Amino acid sequence: MIKEQRQKRILSILTAEGAVEIAELARIMPEVSRVTLRRDITELAEEGALRRTHGGAVLPDAVVLRHPAAQDAKLAESPDAFAVEKLDAVILPPISGRGGDALRRHIARRGIPFLAESAPQQGGRYLGPDNLQAGRELGRLAGRDAAGAEELRVLIVGHPELANTRDRVAGFESGLRDAFGGNLKMVTVNGQGSYRVATRVVADAMASSDHFDIVFAVNDHSAIAAAEVAESADTPTAIYATGGEAADFVARVAEDGAIRAVAAFFPEVVGDRAIDMVALALAGRGGQDAEPTPHVIVTAKNLRQFFERDEGGWRLSPAKRAELSGQPVSISLQSGRIRVGFMPHYPAHDWYRTMILAMQARASEVGFELIIAPPHHSIAAEISRLRGQIAQAACESLRAGESILISDGEATLCLADEIRRVAFEDPARLAGLTVITNALDVLFRLDGAPGVKTILTSGEYQSTDRCLVGPSLGALFERLRADRAFISVSGVSTRFGISSMDERLALAGSRFVEAARQTVVLADHTQIGSDANHRIARIEGIHTIITDDGAVPADRQSLRAAGADVLVAADQDEAPEAERASAATQRSGKF
Repeated sequence: MIKEQRQKRILSILTAEGAVEIAELARIMPEVSRVTLRRDITELAEEGALRRTHGGAVLPDAVVLRHPAAQDAKLAESPDAFAVEKLDAVILPPISGRGGDALRRHIARRGIPFLAESAPQQGGRYLGPDNLQAGRELGRLAGRDAAGAEELRVLIVGHPELANTRDRVAGFESGLRDAFGGNLKMVTVNGQGSYRVATRVVADAMASSDHFDIVFAVNDHSAIAAAEVAESADTPTAIYATGGEAADFVARVAEDGAIRAVAAFFPEVVGDRAIDMVALALAGRGGQDAEPTPHVIVTAKNLRQFFERDEGGWRLSPAKRAELSGQPVSISLQSGRIRVGFMPHYPAHDWYRTMILAMQARASEVGFELIIAPPHHSIAAEISRLRGQIAQAACESLRAGESILISDGEATLCLADEIRRVAFEDPARLAGLTVITNALDVLFRLDGAPGVKTILTSGEYQSTDRCLVGPSLGALFERLRADRAFISVSGVSTRFGISSMDERLALAGSRFVEAARQTVVLADHTQIGSDANHRIARIEGIHTIITDDGAVPADRQSLRAAGADVLVAADQDEAPEAERASAATQRSGKF
């Protein structure tokens, strides 16, 4: 099974199950080793397609939201259908990791306006609540409610991977300390924003403690989990939550139960304002860098000031929504159609379900086309583009008559494509080039390329990567020495050298390094400064590293200091400053 098929299978299993362990994947896919499964999960996590857990993965965003009420929204099913360069604006929730950084750089490079929803992001205009202040107000309320007690035991159900939830926790702790004069004993657990995970960690925390007077939860799912665990354990506790993703959850403050107050952030209002902010930005009326959206501390006393109940359940009052959202921005569309991309990182959550409905309605009012896709589509496309750019730089360094080694990997497959293109366009340019490879896809891509001779190594076939590995791989090198080896890697650092997620691929890479006079590493910036599990070679044995301009200068300099020549591939897609300014003007000119 090739990598693309493997990873699609993993995502399809996660789509059905929501979470999966490595052991379960190994049972379902016995032909794939656990090492390969771990590597696939790591790659998919870096692209934002899933989130790694201890021993497995959970699915935050690998399937596009398909809520019956949101069917008018256009759902992109592939990276091509959601190419950033085809969008006029992007609304981007917080995405952690280097893959998210790559996507933000790509958006900025294209000069596309983007809104950073829920948490500030570099290059984006922030749209969302003041998480710190909302947490602080909720903490002060909790402190006042506990007035008279000498000591409080507090359980914090956080989500430290995201900046917005970290701010909520910091605000709640600060507000609680301000309002409560007694002794505070706090225990913090990571609920990951998931009902399933929060249920487990809260149950463990409550089982190990005599009592928690207060539980603070960073979102609805964490609060619901805490309430159910406390009820099943018959443990009275007061729960305070931020979020208010679903109106039915907020309304639980009126019940005689554990949930005392919710800092409601109103996803309907955020959705309305998101479209309005896009319209203003494209019309050249962007305003300030941040647009805080309203929040309210909802308790049993003020619930009906904001929410009402009908036959479908609780909802934000239409009158209150209109008051909080304001009137739709009035614009006239001169030509073309504005395409707004939204990349919900947690599409199954009520927050994004509700927000999408609001965005779709508002987009229809102003004549926009709303396109929805998970962020890993665009992240994968951008990383592939960067690796193609790196491969172009590597191909430019090749000489006619040279003998080279090419390992498996996406960047080196891109190099094979470049060699084929150049060989057909200018046969004399690489005449007499000899390529030795262990990758079947490299062999097939170079088949028939004029003037290029391709040699396949010996070895044991590893079907998951469509390449040859094992001890016999090096037999060819006893009678052959190459000028240079071009190697794709999973990590590059001065600490560990160049590395791979797969032990057998790492050993094959080591053979290539030993058999070549020089070694050239092809690594995009998401791989620079990181380490994979298995070392291929120490950095001192590497001659050249080709990367993109997203690599941190300090990392590039440390690699140079270790003896490697670091080359930054020119970005062929990046327009000159004047051209980018012209593109921005054209976008504004559509109104």
